Amino acid sequence: MEKTIFAVLSLSLLLLAGGGGADACEDYDVPMMSAAVAFERASTGRAMSEMCADEVGTATAPDQEVTDFVFAAVSAAARSCGATARAVRDMARDPSTPPGAREAGRACDGRYGEAMARLADAVGHLNGCQLVELSADAPAAIAAVDDRTTALLPVVGFSPLYNRVIGDRDRCVLALRLISILLHHPGSTLA
Repeated sequence: MEKTIFAVLSLSLLLLAGGGGADACEDYDVPMMSAAVAFERASTGRAMSEMCADEVGTATAPDQEVTDFVFAAVSAAARSCGATARAVRDMARDPSTPPGAREAGRACDGRYGEAMARLADAVGHLNGCQLVELSADAPAAIAAVDDRTTALLPVVGFSPLYNRVIGDRDRCVLALRLISILLHHPGSTLA
């Protein structure tokens, strides 16, 4: 639990200090595009399209650095993971929660701490223009959250809590897909 609280506080400080992404990364060939183009390229289906539109927007102009969209997606994933971690922690502490669900909740808390730490790393890498490092941050966050979907399903079923965890995983995947656009565009020298 302390790990999760530390990760949330660290991420909050990074978000406050960072503002809106890595606009000062002039040493990199960072692609520019509208939110609509970014969301079209990052989405894999209707649910992802809706999430991307909610988190990144649907404006067709003006073009922005893709780092802005990555920052928005990572920030949204972090906020969502933080809210879910609090809900899971509350569930684990509730004496009326069945023992199996409480145990799964305690395990979730630790893995959410890992996910939050990796999302904080991503914000730090964006703000420090260490863009290549992003390719390790998002997959680690996805793995930590996805691990929780596997642990929670047998004890809470297809419940609102399980759906929240799936949403967290999908937000982390959206961040990864936007990172992929950033790192693997034509002419990129990053990856």
